[in-house]
Order: sequence, then structure tokens, then C-alpha cells
Amino acid sequence: MSQVDLATAQSLVTKAVEAARAQGRPAAVVVVDRGGHVVASARMDGVSFVMADVARRKATLSSAMGAPTHVIAEMAQGDPALANAFTGSSDVIALGGGFPIMGDGGPIGGLGVAGGHYSQDQAVAEAAVGGS
Repeated sequence: MSQVDLATAQSLVTKAVEAARAQGRPAAVVVVDRGGHVVASARMDGVSFVMADVARRKATLSSAMGAPTHVIAEMAQGDPALANAFTGSSDVIALGGGFPIMGDGGPIGGLGVAGGHYSQDQAVAEAAVGGS
């Protein structure tokens, strides 16, 4: 599979929503394909509409880089040029809460979660993708 399919995307969104409920807080969840196009999403009651875009940007970055966004954010901390690349683009954001969706040959999409502190978003996203 070279792209995340709709059934997989919807399943991941459901898992993330369940994990956010278990934390007792609302979240926005977005799954994108390899090209950064939204395949499935949910915005739970009580979360700001802005969070859907933040979640999309996390999902896009994790898909493009093939790494969780918290790992990318850690790499950028010591590298001003790299940090600048992530702050200069409106399509990505390097905060915890994004994970790549991996296929046999690498990333086939990404999942992003937003709505809480980035560490909470990271835990929800990780629960959905199983820590991959």
C-alpha cells in the first residue's frame, strides 16, 4: 500500500478520539495521505476549530519526514536553520502530536492530534498508531 486508505484512516481517527476521551479532554484528529491531503478527520465537541488545522499540519510533517513530530521538534531545538524551516511554512508544525503511518516501504500518511498540551496530543496520537 502506497497511501493510507479510508478504512485505515477512519480506524485511526476513532482510536485517537477514544484515547482523548480516556484523557478527559477534547481533541481534533486528522489523517493525511502521503501528499498531505486529508483522508479522515474529527473535531470533538469543545475543541477550538483552529485545532483541526494544527492537527493537519502535525500529520503532514510526520508523513513528509517519516518521523513523529516530537522527534523532529527535538532535532530542531539545536539547529536554528532546521527550526526556521518549520516555522517558515504554514503547512507543517513541529510540536508533539503527529505520527507517521507506516507501510511496507515507509510512510503512507500521517496522523495529527491537537487540542491539549503537545505532550497530551503526543500521547493520544501514540495510542492511536500503537507507538509506531
